[in-house]
Amino acid sequence: MAGMARSARNPRAEERRGVVSTLSDYLNAHLPAGWQKAQVVQALQGRMDRATVYRYMSGRHPRTPSEPVLAAFAAVLPETTVAELRAAAGLQQVGEPWVPPAEASQLNHGQRRALEAFIRATVRPTAADERPAGELAPETRAHVESFLAELHASGRPELADRLAAALVISSASDTASSSSSD
Repeated sequence: MAGMARSARNPRAEERRGVVSTLSDYLNAHLPAGWQKAQVVQALQGRMDRATVYRYMSGRHPRTPSEPVLAAFAAVLPETTVAELRAAAGLQQVGEPWVPPAEASQLNHGQRRALEAFIRATVRPTAADERPAGELAPETRAHVESFLAELHASGRPELADRLAAALVISSASDTASSSSSD
């Protein structure tokens, strides 16, 4: 009765429990024959602490499990992949198409190009040994700076400045000024 009253008062908690228990159910269903939680702890030794293993196995883990945790479980549970664990946790699969929110339809052409440049710059692989982490390739940097200038010219300097800060690029206002004076 108390459990019913609790879920009636907090439907979100009930919804979270469903997603969480799906992952826990999956983990428990994929234990090798004869394994208990103690064997999982031993198999994950050095990758995950005992308390974390027990939280995941019992359904008391975070709503959004981290990739390293999912990878660790996938490495020790036979015939289990990170993709399957992500699905059991209700997470979007990496590599699936991203659908922007409905508000994205309100972006003008320049804003859309700036967002596309940001996405490309964020996910494009770079030669880490040639550039410090986070530094953009010169060609990518030039594209992003031109999109920042378009954003600034379209009356969205605050968005341009936020994007520039996120990419550690000098002020979008400076970028816009220098490109308009060229």
